[in-house]
Amino acid sequence: MVVLTLFMMAACPVSAKIYKWVDENGQVHFGDRQDHRVAQEVVNVKPGASEWSRFEIDIRTVDVELSEAEHQQIVEGVNNVYEFFDRVMSFDMHRTVPVNILILKDSAAYRNYLVRRNRGMAVASYGLYIPSEHQIVVYIRKNRNLTFKTIKHEVSHAVVDTIVPYAPAWLNEGLAEQMETIERDESGLYFERHRENQWVVDQALEQGRLAGIDQLLKLPSNKWRHSDLSGRGSLRAQSGQFVYFLMSKPTRRNFVVRLMHNFNRGDRTISYYLVNDNYIGGVSMLALDWRRWLHDQGEGVVRL
Repeated sequence: MVVLTLFMMAACPVSAKIYKWVDENGQVHFGDRQDHRVAQEVVNVKPGASEWSRFEIDIRTVDVELSEAEHQQIVEGVNNVYEFFDRVMSFDMHRTVPVNILILKDSAAYRNYLVRRNRGMAVASYGLYIPSEHQIVVYIRKNRNLTFKTIKHEVSHAVVDTIVPYAPAWLNEGLAEQMETIERDESGLYFERHRENQWVVDQALEQGRLAGIDQLLKLPSNKWRHSDLSGRGSLRAQSGQFVYFLMSKPTRRNFVVRLMHNFNRGDRTISYYLVNDNYIGGVSMLALDWRRWLHDQGEGVVRL
């Protein structure tokens, strides 16, 4: 456990000092806040270089023509998602099977394709990941950039479903929402705030409908999905904004990495019960940090 925690800290950009201490039960802890009540030592962590390399992406179209620039945009977007999970989440992407992408001409063709594969429940969606075929299926929308965002969203689901199948729905969906806006420039990977999610969460907060963080973290994945499919709640937007909040600061980002690796090892514990062991101050501090962030959301770009 100690070695894994150090590894994950090394994989994340760290601007603050990291402290190590041992409690009365002999358990080793790490954190970014100094506590004068216990004997702590500063851990010198050096970010490790990633050997991640790009994948060739298989893209197939049916009655759709992509320009060379659009084809390249899809390839770049998918590789940005893969790189995020490799460099930021510290997963070996070469242990996964890269997805193939099928782009159909319109929603009718998409609906027929899914019905033929007994996936009628998903016909109202914009895209879908089919694990048995390692395939992402989407259709061209009037605004093609929205289609390309959907592809990145579904690639995230493909990665999480393959590597971390026990990840809770709020975390799986929250990460996918971030991947819609992930880009790369000369400074590296970054993603922008999801404006639609921000608006939905702001409205829910103003109307007193926003779920408490303890409720969100305790909600089993099947109930989360049922609520999301009903279309009556704001759980999807809140999950997206909550993960954006977590990713906006290196220490909180490290919390997400620890959660993902817990679930990667087969842990099926509801995420609420993992917070006290992985977030300094536990659930109460996480909820307080989240409430503060909601009222002052900082920069609109998170650089990774």
